[in-house]
This record gives sequence, C-alpha cells and structure tokens, in this order.
Amino acid sequence: MNDLTSRQKDLLKYIVQEYVATANPVGSKTIIEKYMKSISAATVRNDMAALEKLGYLEKNHTSSGRVPSTKGYKFYEKNFSEPTNFDDDVKTKLRKIFNDRTMSIDSIIEESCKIISESTQFPLVTIEKNAEVLLKRIDLVRINNQSAMVIVISSDGMLHKNIIHFDNENVLNDVSICIRIFNDRLIDCKITEIPERIESLKSVIKDKVKEYEYIMQEIIERIFHIKTKVIKNIHNQSSLLTIPEFQDKDKLKKILELLENTSIWEQIALKQQESGSSTCITFGDEINYDDIVFAETNIEMTENNKTKFVMVAPTRVDYSKVKGLLEFIKNEIEKGWK
Repeated sequence: MNDLTSRQKDLLKYIVQEYVATANPVGSKTIIEKYMKSISAATVRNDMAALEKLGYLEKNHTSSGRVPSTKGYKFYEKNFSEPTNFDDDVKTKLRKIFNDRTMSIDSIIEESCKIISESTQFPLVTIEKNAEVLLKRIDLVRINNQSAMVIVISSDGMLHKNIIHFDNENVLNDVSICIRIFNDRLIDCKITEIPERIESLKSVIKDKVKEYEYIMQEIIERIFHIKTKVIKNIHNQSSLLTIPEFQDKDKLKKILELLENTSIWEQIALKQQESGSSTCITFGDEINYDDIVFAETNIEMTENNKTKFVMVAPTRVDYSKVKGLLEFIKNEIEKGWK
C-alpha cells in the first residue's frame, strides 16, 4: 500500500469502478472526463503507466486503455469496498421470505438463494455442516491374533470402520474396556462434542487400562476420526454460461470441476477463518484458480444450524454491493431465527 501516492490510489479506484461498470478498458480520457477533471492528461497517463509497472493494471492489447489486474482488484477490495446498499426490489423480495413464519429454514435458504442468483446472475453455493449427528453405538470385532475392527455407528446411518493392530492381548483388552466405557458414557452424544467428553473421561480410562498412553494417542484418535456430514448445494449453475469472463470452454470446464471439488470449499473456509471476518472475499489465485472470486458469509441460525453462503463471481464484480448483499442476508436471517 505504501508504494502508491494518494492520487494513484484514487486513480486505481476509479479505473476499477469504471471497468466493473462497463467491462471496457479504461483510458485517460474517460478518467479525466468523469473522475479527475482537475488533473492533466499527461499526469493521468504517467500514473496509469506507473500502476501498470507496479502490477496493479494491465494493458489491453486491443485498445489504449487499461484493465485491473488481480493485484489491483485485491487492493481495491481491501481499501475501497465497504458494504453498500443494493437493489431495493431484491431487499423487498428477501424480506418477504424472511418474515414468512410458515416457511422452514431450509425453504427460506432455498428461496433466498434463488432470488440472489437471479438478481446477480452468479452461482451461489450453500454449504451446511450437520452438527446434530449423534454417536449411537461402538462395536469391536476381532479379525485375528494381531488385529481387530472398531465399528462406530452414527445417527445419520453411517458406519465408520477402523482397523487397529496390537502386539499383545493387553492392548486388545484395554480397547475392549474403553469401548465399554464409551458405550456407557457417550451414546447419544453429538459427534462434535466427543473430544470434550473424552477429556472428562480420561481419569476413568486411566484407572481401568494398562496401556493408557498408547490407547489415548493411537487408538482413541482413530476411533473418533469422524467428519460431520457436509451438504453442498449449487444454485443457478447455468448462469456461468452468461458471464463474459467464463466464455472460454476450457476455463468454464475448470470452473465447473471446481464447483464439485470438496477440497476447494475447505480451503475457502480456512481462508475465511484466517481473515477473522464473518463475511469476506477469497481470490481464486490463492487456491490456484485465476480470474475468479468467492464472496462468502457464515449464517448461524442456532448453535447447531449453520450455513455458509458462497457467491462465485469473476474478479470484475462490484465488491461493495456483493458484500452488502451477503451482510444483509446474514443479518436478516440471524435476526429472525435467534
């Protein structure tokens, strides 16, 4: 940020705003006529050249104008994109849904996504993590003299199997004791709460088993390595076909594959966690995808009912309005359900 003068920062802001609005490369004439009337053409051209040299702008080869680079968009998003109001008609439609007490939260989210995707013409991804999955049963099945299978059954009907290996009967006996304790103390416990509950059982386990350290470090962690079920829905995926930046077939194919890639959403969630913000922008180049951004917000209706909204858009997007839209949705839904 320190490598730009105040005038260059303003110039970059105007170029981003103009390019987002028109999709046309921005020349010095447009900047002077609309934004910086008191600045000479030579000064504007020199500053544009400096911004290009610093990597904030790129030269468009079909005209004399410039377009923002990813670095330029990042600077703009960080420094100039406070959440702003958006279409009042969209707000009215959303509020009508939020205030309808006959609708379930699932229906509210579904209808909200439909309105948002139609108004922005961008796909919207919702990701729900089921925190209500309960532990229902743990079984131990011996396979041979050196191995056994631990089967964990959860309330969503899933079977989670782990093979354990042991050098002597003491380990197998200790595992059997632990499983009896867990079946007595942890049944109908939420999967997400198991680590905390096991902490409270450590003293009980220590009194009952011989190979305590081995059991705690090697066995328990593997038995309860259970991920809560993640439900991902993609809304208005066909809108990708209308976005100019994604008209290239290879790029479109790559983005469609991205939408189905679970690990990508885990990376995006991590980026959001690192940002410390409930609503944030993740640029695609941070996860090896160019010319795309993910605008996301976390919505918490209750402690156990959480949904992430992720808007998928090209870097040429109105960041302020997108943030404003997501903040509005987050605040309105949480206000109605808490």
